[in-house]
Amino acid sequence: MKVLLVEDHRQYADLIQEKLESKFGFDVTVATDPTAAHGHLHAHRYDVVVVDVLYRKLSESYNQQRERARSSLSQLRPFNISGLSTLREVTRSPETAMVVWTSGDPNRTLHIVMAYQTFRVRAFCSKESTYSDIATAISAAAERRPHVDVTLRPFLPRATLPPLGEILFKEVRWRAIWRALAAGSPEHEVTARMTNYEVQTVRKTMAPMAESLSALSPRLTSRRQPLNILSSYATFHWEFFLDRAVVEMFPHTSANSRS
Repeated sequence: MKVLLVEDHRQYADLIQEKLESKFGFDVTVATDPTAAHGHLHAHRYDVVVVDVLYRKLSESYNQQRERARSSLSQLRPFNISGLSTLREVTRSPETAMVVWTSGDPNRTLHIVMAYQTFRVRAFCSKESTYSDIATAISAAAERRPHVDVTLRPFLPRATLPPLGEILFKEVRWRAIWRALAAGSPEHEVTARMTNYEVQTVRKTMAPMAESLSALSPRLTSRRQPLNILSSYATFHWEFFLDRAVVEMFPHTSANSRS
């Protein structure tokens, strides 16, 4: 079985590669980031692709760019790249199965939900798993059987949860406002400047955004101001809201084309 393992910690990836090959007979190729993975996917056919969600060096580098963006959403381009880009690429080859292999950190929740809802991933394996567990997840994915280890099970969406696109990106202006907040916009005026919407428009839009968000996070209290709710949520999940694949699937339009 040909497996592509996308993992940025090379020493760890090499260890997993050696175990999967020597113990289970898999033919494993390692890619250290989504860009390298896309090159392999274009050149070769794989039975299963094992994808990490976030890549530390990419996120750390992009975070410096994010923190400087205060004038326009255009300052956020090019957006951060994550495992969602790889999953999106893999879906172009229906014969290739997918495994999400990631830690159970809360800032990865939205990535996992999108992997499940949008990209139909059904095999999830945590970084705390043994190489035998990883092999089990790979085999399950190849056979189109669901596999979710206990660490990641709480992150999967409930059956009644609406699609993330409907909850977070239902309206085009919501997308622009989420991205300004994820960049760290602290107030309505800064968000208005970054999106080129009127301040009053931003204020009025945030209330329905917060109400929609409650479907995803019911514990968020309605007693807080919408700005505070949305700002804290967007800042915590900035790697999702400023993800290149997410932006491409849910593009924003501000009041002029510069953003």
